[in-house]
Formats: sequence, structure tokens, C-alpha cells
Amino acid sequence: MEPAHSSAYQRLVAAAAGLKVPDAVRKVATASPKDPEPGQIWRAVWEHTIQLLVITAVGDDTVQTVPLSLEQYADADTLLLPAGASTLEQPLALWWGLKGPLPWHVLERQISELTMPLPASNGPNLPQELPSGAQWGSPAPSPAAAALEYRGLLADQMAALSTARWAPQGSGGLPQLLRKHAVTVQQLAGHLQLPPPQALDVWRGQHPLTAEQAQQLAAVLGLSADDVLAANPALPPPVVHELSRPPRRTQVRALAAQLSEDEQQARLRAAYGIFTLAARQDDRTHPDWVARTDHYFELHLGQ
Repeated sequence: MEPAHSSAYQRLVAAAAGLKVPDAVRKVATASPKDPEPGQIWRAVWEHTIQLLVITAVGDDTVQTVPLSLEQYADADTLLLPAGASTLEQPLALWWGLKGPLPWHVLERQISELTMPLPASNGPNLPQELPSGAQWGSPAPSPAAAALEYRGLLADQMAALSTARWAPQGSGGLPQLLRKHAVTVQQLAGHLQLPPPQALDVWRGQHPLTAEQAQQLAAVLGLSADDVLAANPALPPPVVHELSRPPRRTQVRALAAQLSEDEQQARLRAAYGIFTLAARQDDRTHPDWVARTDHYFELHLGQ
């Protein structure tokens, strides 16, 4: 981290250490995670990137967000809010010029919420009508100003979060892969200890492999488990969405801790486990993905 960024972070930590945590913040931070709503302040976490955000709109797969800081840094596109504007009870800087969409799965936990409405902004132009007490920041005095450096850091953070992905596309090429290595249905059933009908579905590409099965088959084929998983059928969008929700992230992390895996591995394990669980059911046309996900974590976590 550059010195300017490091000192800014140290000031943030020092300021946070001296704050009295408001009861409203403590209540939200210790509650069970829920789905995001506009006007909430969240912490986004993905790998080594951590960022505070304000949610401005919620879509099916993405949330519209504005990065937020407790810093004194600001530029002409930064909306400065007074201490009474949120349950954090601290002056906030909303870097409106960096507003953009982020995937649901980077959201970790809500930590606060705004107590005043955000200005309406449906286009690229900055809002003209601001809530009482809010104002725009001033332009940086020079290209070398600390505010511009800090803005660059936030821009990098938002770029890293916006490109975060966990769900593989799934080529659906598992049948071709098995035929290429001359693996028959009977051999597949033997390698994976599967009933012949289920082995046939896998061989035809109509049933996905779990992470464990991919690992077993990879040893036979002389490939990596990731290569085998990548040949699976694509994950159904409802499964990807369900495992991208903040309430599921807590369960995914519990699974990762139980299996000594990282979060990405555990989420993939859960996704293919849920997919195969649904594939074994009688009703394959209209599976209840929420119920299937609940059942999967009940089996593996007892919750």
C-alpha cells in the first residue's frame, strides 16, 4: 500500500477505535444477514478487497452502489453528508462519481443505513437537488492532491469488486470429455460408485458432477478437478443467485471452515451439490431452489 493510502487507512482505524458504536449500528451488525435494500450501508468483501458502500438500487443479480468513506478526502463529485444522515452518526463522503453496479455475492454484511433520502439520479449527470445538510465537495487543488490518490484507490477497489466472479460458465462438454478418454457408462459407475441410471445421466451430460466426484474422476482422466468441473452443465441461474445472497454467505463460510477450504471452493461445492440434489428429484422441471439450498445446508451444517 502506498504511504498516502496507508496513512489514510491508519487514520480511519484510529478514528473508528475512538468511536462509540451507536446502538442502531450494533443491532444491525449483529443481526442475521438479510438481502440488501436501497439506502443501506454495507461492507463488501471479495478476496483482499474491502469497501464500504451505499446501496442505491437493487436488481436481480446486481446492486447499484456508491463507495463511501469516513475520510476528509473529497472531490467535486463527492456528496458530503452530515453526521445525522446515517445511523453511524458520523460525517460521510459518498463518492458519487464512482457509482456503479456490483454483483450480489461481494456483499458481506449491512453495517448501517441512511436516515435521509438519497438524491434521485437516473443518468450520468450529478443530482442537482440535494437533501438538507448535504453538499458537494470541492475540486482537488492539484493533480498530486491526496484526494485524487484516494479516489484512485477507491476506483481500483470498485473495479476489483465489479469483476468478482465465482460461478463457472459450465461448457456442458462432459460427454465429449468422457468419450475422448474412452470412459464407458459402466466404468463411470464403477469409478464414482453410482447406480447405472445416474451414471448414464452423467455420461449423457444430463446430471452434473459434485466437487468430490470431479476430483475422483480427474485422477482417472489425468486432469485437474477444475478442468472436470468446467465440463459440467452450466449451473442454473437460480442456484447462482441463491448462493450469491448475503444470508447464504454465512453458510458458505461455515462450510468452508468445516472442510478447511476457501470460500470459493466451498461455494462451488455447495452449488454443484444443490444442482445434483435437484437432479435426483422426481420434479426436474420446476425445482424449488430455495428449499433445495436449505436442505443442502441442513445436511452438511445441521442448520
